[in-house]
Amino acid sequence: MFQKKYYLHMKNSFSILLLLVFSACQSTLIKNDRYMISPTTTELGSIGQSKSVLNLQNDFDARTLPKLENKIRVSVEPIPFNKRLNKIYTTKAKFNQNQSKVTYIDSLPSKPELVKIQLLDVTGFVKELNADYNADAFKLLNDTQNLEIISSIALYLSADEIAKIRLADTYYLTNYQDTKYALSLYKLGKKIETIDLNSGTVIGYRLSHFCWGATERGKWYIADMTEGRSRCKGNTESRISEKKKSKSLYRM
Repeated sequence: MFQKKYYLHMKNSFSILLLLVFSACQSTLIKNDRYMISPTTTELGSIGQSKSVLNLQNDFDARTLPKLENKIRVSVEPIPFNKRLNKIYTTKAKFNQNQSKVTYIDSLPSKPELVKIQLLDVTGFVKELNADYNADAFKLLNDTQNLEIISSIALYLSADEIAKIRLADTYYLTNYQDTKYALSLYKLGKKIETIDLNSGTVIGYRLSHFCWGATERGKWYIADMTEGRSRCKGNTESRISEKKKSKSLYRM
């Protein structure tokens, strides 16, 4: 009896260990931030539904890309490749035959680089979502209540593009054509370059979810975005509360 219990315990422990190992393969740490890895093509600022099959495979079903009438400040940081990032990049090449080749040699001091791009002006982005020209995106968020946004990406760009990034001192996410975003580079307040974000390869991404607030008249609006599993702050809520909505309407 003891041996049977011991065997079942060891079997369960091994299964949990395997799940943890496979789960770790679907994410990676980049400068102390954990990024999700997926064969799916992802774009910074896109809104959609995140899926994970037993934590073994990540997927992001993009539903909309909001319009940006104003430029949104982002942070950009070049990060050198390591063995783990090189392995992820090489694996992604199986899904994209046009992916640029990267020569990574661990013993050499000079390594290829990627850039970590993160939404910095959350207030500005939220303001765009609440604007009339994003009424369709707002309605989608209001109706579904379970969508998330890609708020940060780890992106491989060419050495020339990273050199241009290093010349700039300020970075913005801007509309590029009708259905794309671009990275606009500024130096001393003047625009010096525009980089099409679709020209690179996304290695990983981070998600944020939306926080809702209500006016005194019971009108709900997007109040904030919070990354990962962080809770909504203050009086904001992760979902629209019909109970609060009813109370607000009653006060009217």
